[in-house]
Amino acid sequence: MTNNEERPFRVTILAVFVLSITVWNVIRAWSAIANWTTLQEFGAPAAYILVSGLVWGLAGAWLTYALWSGKGAAFSGGLIVAGLYAAWYWFDRLFIQPSPAPNLLFSLVVSGVLAAIFIGGLFWVKAFLRSKARFRS
Repeated sequence: MTNNEERPFRVTILAVFVLSITVWNVIRAWSAIANWTTLQEFGAPAAYILVSGLVWGLAGAWLTYALWSGKGAAFSGGLIVAGLYAAWYWFDRLFIQPSPAPNLLFSLVVSGVLAAIFIGGLFWVKAFLRSKARFRS
């Protein structure tokens, strides 16, 4: 990206949001390694925590890079990653965790609002990519 094609602040905020979620998942993976025996002692699936943290860490790193550098795949990749992440969150919450917390309605509302904000942000990315393509031609 050259100086003539500056990234809009909204796109930067979206990339930082994705980076934050990515770091959270990398910390999750590292914590699984560091606390492996403790997790096993309490019956938590340490391998699942490690693998899912690594998978989401890698997906988030790719998406952060795509957003930050204005790659054409940022919009569609963002939609795919967001959909898969939301599906994974709810699958994990309802089927993997031994006893889901009783705040189901709160979690549903918050995840819906965050998904809507993120998808709205992806449309900023799409507009930025269109203007970037017009600038090049």
